[in-house]
Amino acid sequence: EFLYANFSKLYRINKDGSGLQLVYTTPDGSFISECDWSYDGSKIAIKTNDVNGYNVKIYIIDLLGNTVKTILENVSGAAGGLNFSVDGNLLLYSYDISGHQEDNNRQLNTHLFIYNLVSNENIDLSTLSEKPDGSNDLDPRFSPNDAEVIFVNTSNDGISARKIVKITLQDNERTDLFPDAEMPDWE
Repeated sequence: EFLYANFSKLYRINKDGSGLQLVYTTPDGSFISECDWSYDGSKIAIKTNDVNGYNVKIYIIDLLGNTVKTILENVSGAAGGLNFSVDGNLLLYSYDISGHQEDNNRQLNTHLFIYNLVSNENIDLSTLSEKPDGSNDLDPRFSPNDAEVIFVNTSNDGISARKIVKITLQDNERTDLFPDAEMPDWE
C-alpha cells in the first residue's frame, strides 16, 4: 500500500491502484506536505503547512486518524524530512532554527533533529555533529540499521552545490559521501 497527500487529505491505496481510502483530513485545512508511515504500519508522521510553506506542524497519527503526539508546532520557519526509525520509536526531521520566513522559502540554519517518541527527548543532531556555520542540513534518512543518518548539506545561499553527507550516530561523526548530489536514500 501507499500513502499520498492531496492538499488537506491523506489517502491510502493499494499498489495496483485499487482500494482507495481516505485516512485523514487536517482539521484546520492546512496542507499535508510530507508523511512517513512506520514500518509496523501502526502510525503515520505528518507535516502540515500553509499555502506559503510555513505555520508548520509535525505530528503523529494512528490509522484511525487520531493525533497521538505533536512533535513541532507554533514555530516560525521551515521544516521537513520526516523519517521513522525501524522500530518506530524515533522520528527524524529537519527544522530551520533561525525561524526565517520569506517568499522564496530560503532557509538559513536548518538542523536535523531526532525525536524520541518514548522519552519525548528531542536531540539536535546537527549541533552534536558540528554542522558548518552558514549551511543547512536537509532531507534526512535513517540507515537501514538506524546506526547512521544520510542527508544533504548545502550553503544557505540557495545557489551553491549540494553534497550528500552521513552522520554516524555512535560518535556524531560527519562524513562527506558525494559532491554535487541531492535526494539521498538508503537502498
